[in-house]
Amino acid sequence: MPTPDLERLTRDAEKRRQYAVDPLVREGWATLAGVLGTGEAQRFAGETALLWLRPDVVAAGAAVDVLARVEAAGFTPVGASVVQLERAGVRALWWWQLRRATAERLLLLDAVVGLGPGLLVLYRHRDGDAARRLTRLKGGNAPGRREADSLREVAGSPNRLLTMVHTSDDPLDVVRELAVFLPWRERAALVASSHVSGPDGSGPAVEAALAAVVAAYPEPSSGRAALGAAGGRVPSRRGEAFAELLRDIAAAGMGPRWEAVSRWSRLVPLLTGGPRR
Repeated sequence: MPTPDLERLTRDAEKRRQYAVDPLVREGWATLAGVLGTGEAQRFAGETALLWLRPDVVAAGAAVDVLARVEAAGFTPVGASVVQLERAGVRALWWWQLRRATAERLLLLDAVVGLGPGLLVLYRHRDGDAARRLTRLKGGNAPGRREADSLREVAGSPNRLLTMVHTSDDPLDVVRELAVFLPWRERAALVASSHVSGPDGSGPAVEAALAAVVAAYPEPSSGRAALGAAGGRVPSRRGEAFAELLRDIAAAGMGPRWEAVSRWSRLVPLLTGGPRR
C-alpha cells in the first residue's frame, strides 16, 4: 500500500513516529490516493474535518443541536455516513488514549457504542485548517474547563466518559480514522462524493443520514434527564461492583441501558492509578 508524507499531515513528531507503522494510516491513505490520486489526496486530507456524533449524544437527544453549532461556526458539510462502531473499533479509534483505561471504562465505552449507530460527517471550513479548527470547537473532555459554546457543552457532556462528540485532531488523524470508521467500499464512496461536493455542501445527505441514525433509537424515556440522574451506591468490593455493572448495562431496551451507562459513568474509576473520573 502507498504511504503518505506524514510531515505534511501532522505537526506532531511523536505522532509521526507512532503512525509510521500504523496499518490503519496506510489503509486510509490507500483509499484517498486510489480514489483521488496522491496530490488530491493530500489536499483532501488537509482541508477536511471529521466529526463523529457518538451514540451517547443521539441517546441524549442533542445531535441536532451539535450539528447546528458546527454549521454556525462556518463549517460546510460535504459528506455523511451512518457508522456502527463495535468493540474492536473502540480500541482502534482510541488506542493511544486507552493505554491507562480501567476495565470498567472499556466496558462502558463498549456499552456506549452498543446503544446504536452514530453519525459520521465530513466538513470543510471557509478559512481552511478544518480538522484543527473543529477540534478546538469541540472542547476538552473535562466539564467546567471548556467554553460554553463548545460542542461538548452544547451536547451536555457530563464527564470524561460520556464525551458525546469525537473529531479528528489533524489531517493525519482524518486519514487514519476514515479507515477506523468505514470499510473499503463505503470509505471510497464517501471520499469520492465528498471530494466533488459543491459550494452548497451536502446538507440533504447529512439530513438523510441523521434521520437514519435517529430512527435506530426508540424514543428515549429519559434522554438528557438520564445525564442528570443522581449516582447510586457502588459496592465496596470492586469485583462485586464489576458484576453489578455488567448486569446493568445488559438490560433489555435502549432506555434502561442508557440510564445504566449514564449512572455508572459517574461511579467507576476511569484511569489505572489515576483520578476516578
